[in-house]
Amino acid sequence: MTALTWVKLAHTIVFVVMFAAILFLLYGGLTNQLSRWTALAFGLISVEVVVYASNGFRCPLRTLAENLTPEGQSVSDIYLPGWLAAQVVAISTPLLVIAGLLLLARLLGL
Repeated sequence: MTALTWVKLAHTIVFVVMFAAILFLLYGGLTNQLSRWTALAFGLISVEVVVYASNGFRCPLRTLAENLTPEGQSVSDIYLPGWLAAQVVAISTPLLVIAGLLLLARLLGL
């Protein structure tokens, strides 16, 4: 396997885990089922947000994939359809905000 293939595979795995964590937080907020798993999902997402924000709101794996892609070729940094890969932030950010607000409301007893 090439280095680019490993980066794409790692990025895909990270995406699946992080998106599952967002959905889990959303589920916990909707159903008021808070547990240690909720805390773990929150911790994972927190690390992801810090990494993303500290890199100028750009995924470091994307930058790595760009550096590994031969010049003149289009960059593909994840094993998702292009249309979906282009919308990951636009889809996941509102879901994360909603989940966060729901969890905060649950924690405050609202």
